[in-house]
Amino acid sequence: MQLTTRFTTSPLDLGDGLRLAGGAELTMLLGSANRDPARYPNPHRFDPDRPNIQPVSFGGGAHYCLGAPLARLEAQVAFPLLLTMLPRLSLAGPGERRDRLVLRGYATLPVTTG
Repeated sequence: MQLTTRFTTSPLDLGDGLRLAGGAELTMLLGSANRDPARYPNPHRFDPDRPNIQPVSFGGGAHYCLGAPLARLEAQVAFPLLLTMLPRLSLAGPGERRDRLVLRGYATLPVTTG
């Protein structure tokens, strides 16, 4: 999920003279926060071994995704299993990205299995 909306419950001072009234609507671009070059070296590169990441992909605080631990566990189990079962798995051409703002990803990603 690339963006989400929240509402302030009371006036909020963001600094630099920017103040929001209570009930103000905020749209947070989570995908852009996860690509901040000041926080992540080479932010547009997929790097599952990147150290010290603290992504906002699963939200935070009271809005933290309850499914986050399961999603991480699934990835830790599924990807190694897939690569064990298909050791010659490789890209067969460029993928086609979905043209979506909220949920990014690929419409197609051609692969070969050997």
